Amino acid sequence: MFNVNRVTLLGHVTHDPEAKATKTGVALTTIGFATNHRAKDAKGAYVDEPEYHRLVCFGQLAEVSAKSVKKGEPLYVEGRIHTSHFKNKEGKETNTTEIIVDKLILLKSKREMKSEEGA
Repeated sequence: MFNVNRVTLLGHVTHDPEAKATKTGVALTTIGFATNHRAKDAKGAYVDEPEYHRLVCFGQLAEVSAKSVKKGEPLYVEGRIHTSHFKNKEGKETNTTEIIVDKLILLKSKREMKSEEGA
C-alpha cells in the first residue's frame, strides 16, 4: 500500500517570519499562515472559516523566507504534515502539528498588482 503525506496551501502570512537555528546550526524559520474555507451558514450566506497553520522552513529556504516573506503577503506553499511530541515547561505532554515546507512561492497582493498597472 502506498502512503502520501503532501500538503498544498494558498493563503496569507499572519506574522513576520521568526528565524532561528537548530542545535546543529541549520537555519530554521517559522511562519504563521492562514487559509480560509468558504462554507454556507444556516441562513445560506457564505462565511469564511479561517484555519491557522505553522509553516517551518529549513536550510536555504529558511534563510530566503526570513528575508523575503512579510506579514499579510499571499503565499503558495507545498510541503508535508509533521506532528511533534514534547513536554512543555510545566512537564505536560504536548503535540504540535506543522507544515514542513518544501516549496514556497511569493505571490503578488492585489495592491501590488494595481500599483504595477498604474506605473
